Amino acid sequence: MERRRFLKSTAVSSSALALSGCDSTLTRPVLPGESPFQHGVASGDPLSDRVILWTRVSPSSPTETQPKQVRWWVALNESGATPVQEGEALARPEHDFTFKVDATGLEPDKRYYYGFEHQGFRSDVGRTRTLPDPSAQMSASSAVRLAVTSCANYPQGYFNAYRHIANTSDLNAVLSLGDYFYEYGEGEYGAGATLNRVPEPPHEVLSLSDYRLRHAQHKAEPDLQAAHAAHPWIVIWDDHESANNSWTDGAENHTPNEGDWSTRKVAAIKAYYEWMPIRVLPTGLFRHFRFGQLADLVMLDTRLEGRNKQVDANDLAAARAQDRTLLGPIQEKRFLDHLTATSESQVRWKVVGQQIVFAPWSNDDVLLNPDSWDGYRASRQNVLDHLEEGAIDNVIILTGDVHSAWGMNVPNKDRSKSQAIELVTPGVSSPPLASASPRTEELVNRATTDQPHVKYAEGLSNGYLIVDLTADRASAEWYFTGPRTERAENSVLDKVLVSLPGSNQLTDPTEPA
Repeated sequence: MERRRFLKSTAVSSSALALSGCDSTLTRPVLPGESPFQHGVASGDPLSDRVILWTRVSPSSPTETQPKQVRWWVALNESGATPVQEGEALARPEHDFTFKVDATGLEPDKRYYYGFEHQGFRSDVGRTRTLPDPSAQMSASSAVRLAVTSCANYPQGYFNAYRHIANTSDLNAVLSLGDYFYEYGEGEYGAGATLNRVPEPPHEVLSLSDYRLRHAQHKAEPDLQAAHAAHPWIVIWDDHESANNSWTDGAENHTPNEGDWSTRKVAAIKAYYEWMPIRVLPTGLFRHFRFGQLADLVMLDTRLEGRNKQVDANDLAAARAQDRTLLGPIQEKRFLDHLTATSESQVRWKVVGQQIVFAPWSNDDVLLNPDSWDGYRASRQNVLDHLEEGAIDNVIILTGDVHSAWGMNVPNKDRSKSQAIELVTPGVSSPPLASASPRTEELVNRATTDQPHVKYAEGLSNGYLIVDLTADRASAEWYFTGPRTERAENSVLDKVLVSLPGSNQLTDPTEPA
């Protein structure tokens, strides 16, 4: 096989950057002689011996119904000349010609390259990485480095964070904590015409074909495409992959004239599984990833599996109701049991990937955001009680959703001590939280003064979070990428906080523990 330059899209040309949502060629059928690999390559859900590989083979006609034969390969070098695994399978029309394979038989904690072929055309070459052996002992050299992202609004701005993540070579994985895209139409939550980033379809997504088209547009975006090709991703949905403020049986942004909610939800889920590098599981999105004895990452669905409808913003009594659930009883039990098992296995860091802010936003007698864990206080208390009763330390909660950067200690019920830490990533391109109004900006600016458990809050910037885990500390680094309506060549490190084993607290790295 001829040698192909790895990740050619990471060195994004000016012509490639001009492609955007106003150009319908992003999602049209391929022309004769044109590569069918229009949506790049991706990998995800890595384990110690396998990883999901993903691509799409674009059809030559909207009415095409014949499956497409695809060859895939995994190798230790980007040429793919001597694959360690390879095979052939079909990209089927019932899955929108997306193609997924669980590449097994790989070695632990190793970088691999991969690619696809169809009728003489070769995809770009992707790079991925397996996890360490689950039983790998922790040592002074053990390390895990994760990029954390959330809230990528296509018409609102450029995906600068994804470009910088693509160019970061030392990551184990990228965590996408939801709002991978937004369901709104052009002008409903951002007007993309000025930036040549009009969403496709231009109306709110409602049907299966709508959700597929919105996914296709994002997978054709060059910066996102490069980030997918550079690293394995571990993903979870939030609300906008279906509809704003969704719950199990409905959504704030779903009205009776938009049809049956269950039909829309199923369409959103089907398109998500088709277009994302995720392993199809009988248990939904609840899953976990073991980085040897150093760390365990568990992913939660706080949105569609078991969530009750949000309460009114003024109904504090309802938010405290004991029968309200965020995770649902089955997922909550699995989560708590998993925390216990991980603790008993003496894994150092217990990392939780989820969507919405866990720590209290304010004093217990105020309800600022009923869509967060504040609106489901019994569910939050169940988790905190479990941590305290089981003496489970070193829990790190990773969060997206709120378009802002936060570092918080998670206090127990009487706020006498911290039982975990929470790290919130800013949005990739959604409008920052504090830009919503002067009052919101004031609340964010006062947070570290008014709330002792809040150690860092920044609400005016877009960017991403890097989490570094070693045997002797967990470190959080918040990077900002400048105005979202401008392309940024560099990111700026704004803040670093660390947590030492057993402390369950965030501190400045220059401060004594």
